[in-house]
Amino acid sequence: MASSEPPKKTSKLRILFAVAMLITLLAFVVLISLLAVDVFTVPYLTPFAHFLAIILAPFVPLLAPLMLGAFLKVCQHPPFPGKQMWVLITASWVFNQVARVCKDIGRLWSFTGTDDALEICGVRECKGYWVEVGLLLLVVLGQWRGWRWDVGLVDKWLEAIVEQAVKTEEKKRALALDRDVEQGIGQDEKKVVVEQVVGGDMEKTALLIDVEEKGDGKI
Repeated sequence: MASSEPPKKTSKLRILFAVAMLITLLAFVVLISLLAVDVFTVPYLTPFAHFLAIILAPFVPLLAPLMLGAFLKVCQHPPFPGKQMWVLITASWVFNQVARVCKDIGRLWSFTGTDDALEICGVRECKGYWVEVGLLLLVVLGQWRGWRWDVGLVDKWLEAIVEQAVKTEEKKRALALDRDVEQGIGQDEKKVVVEQVVGGDMEKTALLIDVEEKGDGKI
């Protein structure tokens, strides 16, 4: 029993640490995003947020397609331990990008022309938005047709998650099996002790009866 306790404590600590790191990372991303769009300002952090926004701006159109592709790959993957949790996680990623993607698509087509006519933003002026929309369509079409649109990167990430989930599930089963075996051995030992004690009492009882009968015969 003592050998099974340390792994459980370690796994709980790792889970708590991972959750705390994830919450901290999300809070930091939200804070930097709000500072980058000047919702409010914080000394020293606001210039840093503007600097990060300039550096990461070329990669922003890639976020939504990657998150959508990860969600579709997790949904289409055969069942594995914790699949429902990862479906919810990747779905939350996609949900967080929906508002921004809709806003970007709205910038491509707007009724701002003469007499409120539909005006389409050119590729040169809205290059990033066109790239984002094109990649989204490519991801959906590629996932439907079975193309390797991610060059295997998302597949490797997903396989690593599946492998880790399978290992964790096997460890849980092994620990549960060890507990069942130990509990079964403990119950067998208790049965043996009880039977020995009861048997001894029965022998002593029979012996007392014989003595009393012999005594009665002498009298």
